[in-house]
Amino acid sequence: MKFSIVFSFWVLLFAGFFLHAEESINDQVRRLAHELRCPTCQGLSVKESEAGIAVNMKLKIRNLLEEGKSEEEVLQYFVDRYGEWILRNPQKKGFNLLLWGLPGVVTLLAIILFFFSAKKWVVRSEKTRERELSEEDKVQIEKDLEKFNSLQ
Repeated sequence: MKFSIVFSFWVLLFAGFFLHAEESINDQVRRLAHELRCPTCQGLSVKESEAGIAVNMKLKIRNLLEEGKSEEEVLQYFVDRYGEWILRNPQKKGFNLLLWGLPGVVTLLAIILFFFSAKKWVVRSEKTRERELSEEDKVQIEKDLEKFNSLQ
């Protein structure tokens, strides 16, 4: 009785391990297929496409993973055959590094520019509040008030 329970436990443990390994390959195939652009479909990943070439690419991804290739090696396999445009996200090296970093740099510069502009606005408003009226301004205000009062 005890032997059958222990044996059943080990069988279930190994079965779960192999099922998990198969799920892991399926997950990797889906993830890599999502990172590759379908050569025939416009704007679709290999994962989303049902075109014949996309189906063949999914099978090739699975075969390469089963051969023991890493995800990077699989992606490089397709880059070697189709060029870098096959990747939906460009690699972060060379000129592409500039493209990846440029939005962050522009956003940072815009924030800095905004704060310097805001500081100037505050300083200007404080200066206008502190300014005293000149004698000419006081005379002009008195004239305008007399005109206004005479109209009423």
